[in-house]
Amino acid sequence: MDLELGGKAVLVCGGARGIGRACAEAFAREGARIAIFDWNAENLAETEAAIRALGAQVLVRKVDVSDAEAMDAGHAHVIEKLGGIDVALNNAAINSPLRAIEDTTELDWDRVIGVNLKGVWLGVRAQVRHMKPRNQGVIVNTTSNVAFAGSPGAVAYVAAKHGIVGITRSVALELAATRVRINSVAPGWVQTSLGKEARAFKDPFADAVIRKGLPIGRLGQPAEVADAVLWLASPRSSFALGSTLVVDGGFLAQ
Repeated sequence: MDLELGGKAVLVCGGARGIGRACAEAFAREGARIAIFDWNAENLAETEAAIRALGAQVLVRKVDVSDAEAMDAGHAHVIEKLGGIDVALNNAAINSPLRAIEDTTELDWDRVIGVNLKGVWLGVRAQVRHMKPRNQGVIVNTTSNVAFAGSPGAVAYVAAKHGIVGITRSVALELAATRVRINSVAPGWVQTSLGKEARAFKDPFADAVIRKGLPIGRLGQPAEVADAVLWLASPRSSFALGSTLVVDGGFLAQ
């Protein structure tokens, strides 16, 4: 199936590892021109080299997605270099230690909300400011299946992922009369370094249902989430607006 993404300018925020890198590489294989924001310079360099090896044009920039000035400047840079942004994926996220609510610190909360929720809001804001006057563009946000469930010990992470669904739905209604679309993808447990970090924390709620594994019997792969993102980014999903596509191995079906 031709996803009609060839030549498109695609920005991936949080694109230097895991799901973000898989998405950037998948877009590149479709013939898109790629821009990547990430805070980790080493991961950025590795991903840049991998995408160049696919024969795609790629632009990378070290950006803290929780910093409004850095995000606005980064978007302006991409627009200047690539001539615009046709598709944007807001994927940047971090973990915090698993702690009961009474043990969660203000630093834990501020860090996770700053990257995982404020970072998405800043990305969407900059992208809409660019896309709405052009009357074209697609935005995809990465939330999580915990946006529709609870995960004890991860209150800030879960709050952020719930918030991303709210951003997606609210902005979709603001954009409904335009040709700019916004949707979300909600992965479950995926085999990434971020997921590995989360599983390495000492878990005070190890017996929680959400820790018990997935009905499909395995973890997801980043490329499987990338397939969902590419569909949402393509004209093939033209009637999807304000939706969240869950890709979680059946967890929420229970």
